[in-house]
Amino acid sequence: MGFFDELSDNIVNTTKDLGKMAQNAGDLTKLQYDKKIKEAELSKLYEKLGKKYYDEHKDEDNEEIKEITAVVLRIKEISEEIMQKKGGMACPKCGAMVKDGSRFCSACGEKIDDIFEE
Repeated sequence: MGFFDELSDNIVNTTKDLGKMAQNAGDLTKLQYDKKIKEAELSKLYEKLGKKYYDEHKDEDNEEIKEITAVVLRIKEISEEIMQKKGGMACPKCGAMVKDGSRFCSACGEKIDDIFEE
C-alpha cells in the first residue's frame, strides 16, 4: 500500500471517528436537554402537590403551614402596594390589577366601574 493509499485510509477513518464523536455529542446534548425538561416537569408536579396539600391543611397548627401563610399574606400586601403605586387596585373577583377609571377587569371581565368611587 502506497503513501497516498494510507493517507486516504487515515482521512476516511478520521472522518468516521469525527462523525461518531459529533453524533455522540449531539446525543449527549439531547439527553441533557431531555433531563432538564423532565426535571422541570417534576418540579411543577411537586409544586402542584405541595399547593394541594397546603390548601387541604392550611387551618392546621403546623409550623411550615404558618410560614407559607405568612409569605402568601405578605405577597398579597406587596401586590396591593404595587397596584396602588401604579394607580389601580385589585379586581374584587380575580385579584388582577385594575387601573383607575376602568369599567371592566381586563383579566376576568368583571364589571368594576363603581369600585373607584368611595
